[in-house]
Amino acid sequence: MKLGGIIDISTKDLPNKASMVLLTVGCNFNCAFCHNKYLLQENVGREYSIQELVDKIKSNLLVSGVSIIGGEPTLQEDLHEFCKEVKKTGKYLSIDTNGSNPEMIKLIAPYINRVALDLKGPPKLDIFKKITGVNVDLGKLFETIEFVNSYKAIDFEIRTTYVENLLSSENIEEIVKYLTSLSFKGNFVLQQYQFREGVGEKFKDIFSKPEHEILLNLLNPYKNSELPFKIFLRDEVVGYCSIDNL
Repeated sequence: MKLGGIIDISTKDLPNKASMVLLTVGCNFNCAFCHNKYLLQENVGREYSIQELVDKIKSNLLVSGVSIIGGEPTLQEDLHEFCKEVKKTGKYLSIDTNGSNPEMIKLIAPYINRVALDLKGPPKLDIFKKITGVNVDLGKLFETIEFVNSYKAIDFEIRTTYVENLLSSENIEEIVKYLTSLSFKGNFVLQQYQFREGVGEKFKDIFSKPEHEILLNLLNPYKNSELPFKIFLRDEVVGYCSIDNL
């Protein structure tokens, strides 16, 4: 596995769990607001053997989980074998993904506990092209979402980062309608875009952080609603909170 970094202990990546975070190198999307752009550079990081990483995980007694993020983790050719070995440690294993590689998700499904899928916007080609900078195969995205949604042993979170210049309230409504049509059973998280150094200085004035009240107004129509899934807000004010408790 090629990693651009390892965070030994994080209390932010997995809800209610301390986790070790592995940051994989490489991504097939090119989102301008990405805060991990350095992971897209070929000369970043180094290769780790599976055994080397498993030994690190086993020796980390302060965490109960492992979170593999990126980049796009499903591009790692040895991800399947790695997940098999991590499962043997008994640690809770979570994978972040953009949903573009359903084949790998199906391979690793028996060995993981959670999928966190970044849904960039409503499933429309023009919006995805604007946000990701590439032509996205929506068929593969749908395949990933539908597969994980039907896999009962996996905790499923779908999250959308709200960037005011790229998304609108109508787009959030479209996402909720899409997930409802699937009988989505997981958690949908609307998360606040926040500028970080990794985004790049030239984008600092292009993308603005939506205020807490704006995010609340986007989600207020769904408070105490009878949707088949739960909706959460993640921002600097409430942290990670169900909208029914706001």
